[in-house]
Parts: sequence; C-alpha cells; structure tokens
Amino acid sequence: MKPAEDPHEDGKAMSQQRGSHMFSIRNSIRALGGALVCASALSFSMPASAETTLRVFGPSSLDQLASRLPPEEQQKIQKAVIAGFIKANPDVISVVWDAQGPQSGALQRMMTAKLGGEEIDLISCTANLTNGAYVRRGLLKPITTEIAPIKDRFDAAGIGAYTVDGQIYGAPVSVMSTSAFYYNVNLFTKLGITPPKTYAEMMEASKKISAAGVIPVLHQGSNALLWPMWFFETLAQTSGDVIGKTSTNLAGKTKFNDPAEVQAFALIKKWVDDGVLSKDSLSVDQDGMRAAFASGKSAMYYGGTWELPSLVQNVKNFKWGVFAFPKMEGTPGEPRHGGGASRGLCISADIPAAKMDAAMRFIKYVTEPDVAKSYLENEAPVGSSIKGVPVVEADYAKQLRADVFPETVKFLDWIWPTEITVATASAVAGVVGGTMTPQAAADSIQQVFDGLVADGKWTIK
Repeated sequence: MKPAEDPHEDGKAMSQQRGSHMFSIRNSIRALGGALVCASALSFSMPASAETTLRVFGPSSLDQLASRLPPEEQQKIQKAVIAGFIKANPDVISVVWDAQGPQSGALQRMMTAKLGGEEIDLISCTANLTNGAYVRRGLLKPITTEIAPIKDRFDAAGIGAYTVDGQIYGAPVSVMSTSAFYYNVNLFTKLGITPPKTYAEMMEASKKISAAGVIPVLHQGSNALLWPMWFFETLAQTSGDVIGKTSTNLAGKTKFNDPAEVQAFALIKKWVDDGVLSKDSLSVDQDGMRAAFASGKSAMYYGGTWELPSLVQNVKNFKWGVFAFPKMEGTPGEPRHGGGASRGLCISADIPAAKMDAAMRFIKYVTEPDVAKSYLENEAPVGSSIKGVPVVEADYAKQLRADVFPETVKFLDWIWPTEITVATASAVAGVVGGTMTPQAAADSIQQVFDGLVADGKWTIK
C-alpha cells in the first residue's frame, strides 16, 4: 500500500532508530566476521582467484537487508553478511548490492534496468511488486524446486507472500508484519475509554476524545499508497473473504465495483463523516502523523508493525498500546488485517545459467537462521519470516501475536496489479476528501482493470 518502506514497508517510511530492547548490532557484526561502512552500491571482494561476481539489484534505496535500521548500521550488517558468504563460498569473488532511488520509482528503475540490459543476477524484491508486477512481466525465475530443501525454515505466511500461481519466486528476508491501531493509553484511561472492539465503540470513544480537544484518528494521508490499507480492512468485512473476492475479481468472475467493494468504500467514508478519522489526514505525511501522536495532539493512528520502532523510540510522555481494527456493523465478515513478509530475495529471469548455483547458495546462506538473526533481530521483530530469529517479548508484541497476527492475511497490493493499487489509493483519497462517491470510487478501479485487460497487460485465466 508498501510508501517509504513496505509500501506499507513496503510507505511506510522507516524509523531510523531502535528501542532500548533491541539487541546489539556490534555483536551481530562481530559474529559474521566484522564489517566496513559501504556505499549504496555495496560490494565486497576477496583476494581469491575466483571468477563469479553476483549482482543484487535493489529497485529502491530501501531494498537492502536490515533496511529499517539507520543507514550506517544497516550497511555494516549487510557488508558483514556478504563477507561471511564469500568466506564460505570462495568461488564467488564479490557480491555487488546496488540499491538506489526512492521507493515511489522502484518499478520504473527496475524496468529501466531491464530494458537497458543491465546485468542483474538477484533482485531484492518487495512482496507487493513481486505479486503485482515482476512475475506478471516475466522478470523473475521461479525457484520452487531449488528452494524446496530449505522451505521448512520459513514461516508459512512468509513464503506464501512470494508464491504466485503455485510457484515460489523468492525467499522472504524480513520481519513479519501486521496492521493495527496504536493508541494513547494514558488518555484513554483519563477519559474512561477501553480499546474499542466494534465501530460503535470507536465512535463513542472518538466523541469523548474530540470533546477533550484531541484529534481521534489521524492518518498519513499524503502518503497515497497507505490509503489502500483501510480498504483492505473494510473489504475483508463486507466480502467475508477478502482474498477469495480479490482472486475472483482478477479472474474476471466478479468485479471491483460489486456491492461488497462499494460498501467497503462507504464504510471508509463513514469514519470521516462520523468525525472519527480526521479529514485533515489528506495533507499529513508519516512524520506529521507520528509527531501528532507523540505530542498528544492525536489519540490514535492506524498503521503496520513497521511503526513499532518509532513508537518505542519517540513516545516518551505517555504509555501507548495496540488494538485491532474494529468490527463494522452490518458486515458478514470478521476483521482481517493486512500483513506478511514484505521483503525477499528473488532471482532474475535473465540470470546466466552458470550463476544459478551461486545465486541459490547466496539465498540459502542469507536465510540461515543464525545469519538472519544478524539483520532481523535488531529490528525488534514481533514476528519473523525466518524461524529461529528471536522476537520481542514486550506486552504490545504479545498482544499483537495473540489478537492480531492470527487474523492477518496477505496485503491485497501483494495480489493486485500495481495499476490497481494506484487506482485504489486514489479512490480512497477521493472518498475521504469527498470528491468521489463510494460507487464512483469502485467504478474507477473496475475501469482501470478493464483497461489492463483490453491492453493485454492482464490476462483473464
């Protein structure tokens, strides 16, 4: 919906700080053999007579290992991982990791590199672009057979994020995310509010919060690709099976402007009309949303678990907590929350056959639990795509694992074509801003999909 980080991370601009509960990066680097600070195009060479050079392409500057950490620390860890791999694989003389540019231009940079004949062996691939663009455009090589011997080391939902039409196209190398509301516990206690489980309770809580001179909910609305997260939540409840409905839409059996979708947009509009979600959100970016919450100007905000490092680091004047997106009235489905493993390593469809073995060895090395620990544990994961990585045991983490993760499903923009993601972001913003009706919003998405089919950019199966 995936953004400065996942578009979730993948818009989700990342915190450049860690909480006090995070592990020592120094120990992780020492365990891997030391490291040096490196540039954006990351390379490490061994003085050996090897011939193979692996080239990892990152479509944006965020497409690196430990990408949520401050740049200097992230680069040290990534450099150390590469050094460890080369030490264990002396036939590989170097690994060049080239990750540059803004996330908003990731797909364009990928296509430019492809059309320009740039040498790419592996791709640091986000789940949303893998599902929404890369596989469809033939940019990736399936690795279902090659990854089978190590498939058990991954969380099922993590590997599922890189499975398209039964084929595995990548190995997840990120923490596991979900989506929830973050709230000011002190303010709720002062006003006699308990975390709402239904929208009716959310509306009543918002009235008390507004009467106290505080904004109930503020969203980072200027970050357009984060708006679809709201649609994921409401469509899950109006459809009863959000993944199934999305799949039949893409198969041409149902439509993006069916009653379930129209109602989903109407429910988002209700949040604004009822004064729960501030319309001012349209002009607020991620930093503004976070700052308003940390300063007590807003009581709640909705986002992914990529928000946790920022909360731990920056919210000092009150206690904060988490709760799941509430149940909306008159809907057949139960709440479901977007999430999964947002980043992975994929293999380019154009990789020379002679490099395939080395590329798979690199994937296998990077996803070894002890290696993964070096670049994931410092992000204070609530959940990890690779088994064996320590997770946070704070109260908020335990609550997320108990109440939110069990109801987490794949982000829809990891299934949609990229064009549908962009259209949905625009449609939600239009509904929130009052410039589009729910029906018009749903119609606009179906029109984009019809255009993709007509232009041969999407094949109805």
